[in-house]
Amino acid sequence: MPEPVYVRFDDEELDFVERLAKEDKITRSEAIKRLVGYASKKLRIEKALNSYKEGKCTIREAAETAGLRYFEFFEILAKENLIGTSAENIDLLMRQVENIKS
Repeated sequence: MPEPVYVRFDDEELDFVERLAKEDKITRSEAIKRLVGYASKKLRIEKALNSYKEGKCTIREAAETAGLRYFEFFEILAKENLIGTSAENIDLLMRQVENIKS
């Protein structure tokens, strides 16, 4: 069951929420939910990318953290140039191997 949450916005933030709601013909509450959903998805992906970059997890584990399927996350890694044979990617791969050994 959804739980009500009370949040205070500054004028600029509230103005943005109200414009979004008006443009999309939704309530302010729905606009806020949309924004929180969007931001939470982006933050989950960011955390997963950072964990993968630091060698703390595998692609599969990072995909799970991000809430994505393996190949969806793999595409993000490719776009971020975190997969391939460049020197940085080889260093990343070596850190992954070292973490698996420990």
